Parts: sequence; C-alpha cells; structure tokens
Amino acid sequence: MVLPEDFLHYIWKFRYFIGTDLKTTSGEKLDIIHVGIHNKNAGPDFENAKIRIGNTLWAGNVEIHLRSSDWSRHQHQIDKAYDSVILHVVGKHDQRIFRSDGSEIPVFTLNSLISEKVTANYIRLMEGGINWIPCEKLITMVDIFHISSWLSRILIERMEDKTRLVEDILHEVKGSWDDAFYIMLARNFGFKTNSIPFEMLARSLPRQILGRYQNKPLQIEALVFGQAGFLTGKFKDEYPGILKKEYLFLKKKHSLIPIDKYLWKYMRLRPNNFPTIRLAQFAALVIKSNHLFSKILGERDIRLVVSLFKELPLNSYWNSHFRFDAECRDLSPALGEQSVNNILINTVSVFMFAFGKKTGTNIYISRSISLLENLPPETNGMITRFKEMGVRSQNAYYSQSLMQLKKSYCDEKKCLSCGIGAKILNI
Repeated sequence: MVLPEDFLHYIWKFRYFIGTDLKTTSGEKLDIIHVGIHNKNAGPDFENAKIRIGNTLWAGNVEIHLRSSDWSRHQHQIDKAYDSVILHVVGKHDQRIFRSDGSEIPVFTLNSLISEKVTANYIRLMEGGINWIPCEKLITMVDIFHISSWLSRILIERMEDKTRLVEDILHEVKGSWDDAFYIMLARNFGFKTNSIPFEMLARSLPRQILGRYQNKPLQIEALVFGQAGFLTGKFKDEYPGILKKEYLFLKKKHSLIPIDKYLWKYMRLRPNNFPTIRLAQFAALVIKSNHLFSKILGERDIRLVVSLFKELPLNSYWNSHFRFDAECRDLSPALGEQSVNNILINTVSVFMFAFGKKTGTNIYISRSISLLENLPPETNGMITRFKEMGVRSQNAYYSQSLMQLKKSYCDEKKCLSCGIGAKILNI
C-alpha cells in the first residue's frame, strides 16, 4: 500500500518519527524546534516553522511530498510563494530541489524513521474503509475517557458549523434574532419531510403580522393554514370554513401570497405527523408565545424553557381530525416528547449557542451545552450502530457529537484528523 502525503503530514505534525539524532540528506544535524502551523490552504504545508541545521537557526515554512521530485512536478521551483521554504520533508529523496533563485533547499526523509507499528495501524484503519466507519473493528481499543474528550471537542465544532447557518439567516432578517429564530423554528417543525415548505411558509408570513393577532387564536390559525395553501376549495366542516373566510380577509389586508399546497408531503407519515397536525401545533406555539426567542433567553431554568413547547393550545378540532373534513378516532395531536426534544436540540440549543458566540456572552453558550446534557439522546440508526460498537450516548450532548463525528470525519475518511483515529495509530 502506497502511503498518502496526508500520512506524512501527520507524522511530521506530531513528530511520530523514531530517534532524536536527525539529519538532512546532506548529513547535517537537524533540530526541530517548532514544526510550524498546518496550512490547509494554498502554499507551503506548514507555516512559521523553526529549525536548526548545523549551527544555523532557520525560520520559515516546510513543504512535504511523497518524493522530492514532486517539487518539480508541482512547479514549485517557479513559484515565489515557495521561496520561504526552509526544509523539504519527503518520504523518499530522489532529486535535489531548488528555489526560484536557484538556491538548494535542505531535505529531510521520513520513510526510514516511521515506526512500523504506526504504519501498520494506519493501514488497518484505511483497510477498514469498507466498514461502516474505518475504525469499526478497532475503536474498542481506545479508552472511553479519550473518546469522551474528543467528542466534547467535536460538539463545539458541530455547534459552530450550525452557527454559520444562523448567521446567514440573521443577515437576511437584518439582525433580528426573533425573526431568525422564527424561520429556523418553522424549518425544524417540518422535520426532514416538510422542512422546506415550513421554511417557505415562515418566509411568506412575517412574524410581525402574527404578532398583531397575539390574543386572537382564530386569526393566527387562519393565517398559518391559509399561507400554507390549505384553505382553498369548499369544506363541509364548520371550522375550516370559518378559517377560510377569515383568511381571505387577512390575505387581502396584508397583501399575502400563499405557498402551493402541493409542496407538502404525506408519504410514509403517520397521521400525528401529517402537515396539517404540524401546522396546528405550530400555530398553537405562536399563540402561546410571541417573541419566543427573547423569552428563551430570559429563562435561566432549563425546565421552564422546555415547558414553552409543551401543553400547546391546539384547537379542539384536531382532537378528532388529521385533515380538514377527515375525521379520525384516537388521535393525539399534542406535540410529542421526541418532537419537542428534536426542536430543543436543533433549534433552541443552536440559537442560544450562536447568540452567545455573536454577543460574546458565555452564559448562553453554557446554557446551550447544559440543555443538550439534560436532554435524552436521539434515537436513530446511526446512534444505534455506535452503541453496538460500545460507544453509548448518555444524552443529546453525546448523540450530537457522534453525528458530527460520522459526518465530518468517518464518512470523509479523515482518520488522521480525528482524535480517535490518532489514538489508534499509536496503540
């Protein structure tokens, strides 16, 4: 197996080479004072390194290749960005290399200095690429404390990734946190199946309009269902007929344009998850709490934050209907615990974290993390697979971390950048 350049980056970055009496290919003594900062953009691989060759102290950049001849193949000899390279680290030295001014660059070879154990473990990891995750058969070798420490770091990475999405929406709504939260909340109310039409609904129905009817449940329900495209045609039941009449007036008053009803999906959904039930729940949440994000920020007790999403005042019509004019027995339209937790994990905790980062207020970052620690883990196939491998999720804090690990490291085969993969290499 030909080892990739990334493997040499890893060996250099963590100094995983054998021996301390290091020398360049010309036989000069080499002391590595600082390996430099790993550069993942254009230019030399490690910046601001510091080394001593013989009696001379050098400060500059380090370039790494599988073979020294790759320098010429990549045309670095005519690129002035590489004139700052003070050391060329290679797997195999097969050619002298020079800067654009003709001066020769010292070369340090790694192949003979890499531990056979590290190489063997790396090959085992890479051969595991056909598994669900590369380290599926090796992860039990890693101490659970080490895994937990890495997952803690991964969680912050996940929250920062989600914060960028929040910032994009915040920019669209000119800095209004309540408006941004309203859009993201609507998106997550649709879960995976109807997230897009729910977001379109929120964008077509500004929160400020709903705020005008805070103490008028019928008008809020009419606006939500009407803008969702569900108040067209004729109805035999009284309730949707009243909503339609009210909506036609409000639509004209506020110059509203509804989204198309055909956007909503029903396939493979249970009646409790039908878009009509979700819309009724969403309307009830709006009725219960205007300026919802401001209220969440004001609550220090996590239990009170959770209570904002429970016991929603749904219209009694939905106790016996899953669609307009479609009666159903034994229906429970209340927002279920799992749905509430999903919203708390994917909307509330994310916005608290983003608000804390944006405003420099660490208390909200802490509350965001605390919320995840106090919520049960998600139940999905991914979390189940990790559990089968001995990595259990005690709460949403860990399940979110594992989802980030799978998406950003395991699926991308970034074992060398993963704390778990790095540990396996050195076991």
